[in-house]
Amino acid sequence: MRIRQHLHAAGLALLLMTGTAQAQDAPPARGTLLGAEAGDIACYLRIRDEAGRTRAWMADFEMCEQAPRLIGRSVNLTWKPGRVQHPDCQGAPECRRSQQVLLVTGMQPR
Repeated sequence: MRIRQHLHAAGLALLLMTGTAQAQDAPPARGTLLGAEAGDIACYLRIRDEAGRTRAWMADFEMCEQAPRLIGRSVNLTWKPGRVQHPDCQGAPECRRSQQVLLVTGMQPR
């Protein structure tokens, strides 16, 4: 339980139960890119995973620049921890709070 709370506090999308991640919460290694939108703190990619689940995932802003040529295509995804502005900042540029999250940092067509 303590591990699960720590990971959520860090902004990671993994839930650990007895040392294993639940498949529905683990970031996909591949999927179909359905859309991309630049938000206040990150690029948001809408991805349908191989099990057919669709979810928005945070990504580096550069991924929004690459997205138009990859929408509708199956892609391999690269993930890395990164820092984004904390949600409490509500997009205010002067706010210095941040949180660590897992970000898509690369997309390659399959």
